[in-house]
Amino acid sequence: MLMIMQDADEAGYFYHDLTQIMGEGRVLYFPSSYRRAIKYGQRDAANEILRTETLSAISSFQQQENMSNDSLYIVSYPEAVAEQVVSRSNLQEKTITLECEQNVDVDLLLRQLREYGFREVEYVYEPGQFALRGSILDVFSFSSEYPYRVDFFGDDIDSIRTFEVENQ
Repeated sequence: MLMIMQDADEAGYFYHDLTQIMGEGRVLYFPSSYRRAIKYGQRDAANEILRTETLSAISSFQQQENMSNDSLYIVSYPEAVAEQVVSRSNLQEKTITLECEQNVDVDLLLRQLREYGFREVEYVYEPGQFALRGSILDVFSFSSEYPYRVDFFGDDIDSIRTFEVENQ
């Protein structure tokens, strides 16, 4: 169920009220990816993460075979739903899945991140960035609140964990 409020403030209040009633797992917030208004043109990394999480949740909800009585509730506002979103097939095609003990060609992975528009930096601090330091690859995905740290042992993934940007 998609509920479109008049503006971002009203949508935020309604989202908060609805999560108190329904629980956080079933209620999603779909904001604009821009700060304040589209005319300013500044992207908001936190809102981009929320948008991606919502799209991913919708996609995985639709793929569930046993559609139970559970429903998803999405709260948004006109500016947010007016923005274009990536197609489901494009999102699935450009999703990189890594697992512990997986053998990975690191050079190919870095090339893939660059092709997907990620920028290489010394230290990640916002979505769309990655940093390689020795055997450690930090990736700040658009689909997570925290960046991922992938620790390699040779070409094998030794561990994957999230970390906070402020204190690494």
